[in-house]
Amino acid sequence: MNRVVLRLSCAAGDADTIAEVLRDHLRAPVHLRREEVLGRDFDDAATGERVAGSLARAAIEVELADGQVASAVEAARTARRRLPFRWRTTAVLDGGRVE
Repeated sequence: MNRVVLRLSCAAGDADTIAEVLRDHLRAPVHLRREEVLGRDFDDAATGERVAGSLARAAIEVELADGQVASAVEAARTARRRLPFRWRTTAVLDGGRVE
């Protein structure tokens, strides 16, 4: 089974809820980073972000089997959130743990 990293980019205020839903749904470690996005694509922005020209976002990442992606995205979709999120996967070619 192939492994991928699922990355969701969402509003900072929605991040904790989505991350908890993914953790509970997948029973896997979820990585969460706060980010500020500067740019011109404000389709996902709240009104205040559009005025400021800066989006407060979070990146949520979790490694999973490629067959779990659809259910993980659906779980995130049903999480209680205010704004849309974007997602993508990246193939995991290699990995491990070093002690």
